[in-house]
Amino acid sequence: MYGLAKCVLILSAAFAASGFNLGAMDVIFHLFTRMNPQISQPLYPSVISIMTSSFQLSRPTVITVHSNGETVAGNYNAFVINAHLQAEDVNILAVDWSPGAGMYTEGLGNAPQCGQIIADFVNILTQQFGYNAGLIRIVGVGLGGHIAGIAARAITGNIPHIIALDPSLHGWTHHPNKLGPDAAGIVEVLHTNAGTWGYDNSLGDLDFYANGGAQQIACGEDDSCSHVYSYIYYAESVTREVNGGNRFVGTACESVEQALALQCSGSRDAIFGGLEVKTSGSGNYTFLTNMVPPFARD
Repeated sequence: MYGLAKCVLILSAAFAASGFNLGAMDVIFHLFTRMNPQISQPLYPSVISIMTSSFQLSRPTVITVHSNGETVAGNYNAFVINAHLQAEDVNILAVDWSPGAGMYTEGLGNAPQCGQIIADFVNILTQQFGYNAGLIRIVGVGLGGHIAGIAARAITGNIPHIIALDPSLHGWTHHPNKLGPDAAGIVEVLHTNAGTWGYDNSLGDLDFYANGGAQQIACGEDDSCSHVYSYIYYAESVTREVNGGNRFVGTACESVEQALALQCSGSRDAIFGGLEVKTSGSGNYTFLTNMVPPFARD
């Protein structure tokens, strides 16, 4: 019965998805740096907007993409922006596409347009300002995880590293723009609510299933709580680089089914998240966490 209900939900989301003509002015890129960690500088995909900004061409850049029902001021960015600015001197471009992402089905319909607008912005940086696309990391949650892949495929130049945090399930099983390992040099995925809000099967080069990937231990059966833990774990993985905390060390699994059942017994040879730009690695992994912070056990 559960499998049938899940299938109906997926098909319903796919058929109900509808977007509007999401224009460049509907997507704002909020620039945060260590000089302005709290109040952003809003940018648009235009030469003049970037030229008059404080974007630093010599710094690495982290692009964050929220999911439906959030804005740039939501909890996701509160965790991720703060973590990166604590750990490194970077440009943060927090993408606010909330005009096209109020409802889930609306966001599903507008995701391809949002990804293209992000790519247009990056292409201006690389083609007009000579910025190195190899300095970019894209981090997306939920729908933003798939948008990260859409954007990376449309960018002129290779994005070395995408991190998708509990990327969305409904409407994406047969979606032509679904996230995949072809989107970047390394596509890293964290599953925390697999099979409900989040995608259950592997999507990247490296797929991590935290505590089995479906429910997080502090959340019980609260799916939204388990989904949120994807960026809580990610933020901790970034800040541990400067505070000496533990790492999220993955245990290799022979299959997704084994990961979901927490029955993996392979090598512990992959680390989730962190600041390092990964250049190799593949497979499905699981790791256990503590119930309270710090969550990583090392």
